[in-house]
Amino acid sequence: MALLLLAAVVVALTPVPASAQSAGMDRADFDSARDSFFSSADRNGDFALSGAELMNAMGATDAQIFDGDDADGDGLCSYSEYLDSGDQLFHQLDEDGDGTLSSQELQ
Repeated sequence: MALLLLAAVVVALTPVPASAQSAGMDRADFDSARDSFFSSADRNGDFALSGAELMNAMGATDAQIFDGDDADGDGLCSYSEYLDSGDQLFHQLDEDGDGTLSSQELQ
């Protein structure tokens, strides 16, 4: 739960990349960006993000789309949990349901 709260605070404070703001982002681009972020953030290669890994990675990026949820409360955001939270986040942000996050939806 603390990891989720920490991620929510960090995500709320980080802006969306300029390229996504101007052109929007479809689901494939969204998933690709999140996958790349997870891979680079997972410093020890255990397919889970600790609070420290997440904070370190969030400090190195300027995007708010990299939120992760520790659904089972073990203090880590596993890759599976990260994928699930990405699905939820995309659908939450895609207010018009067109499968693309417009620049307005990303703000």
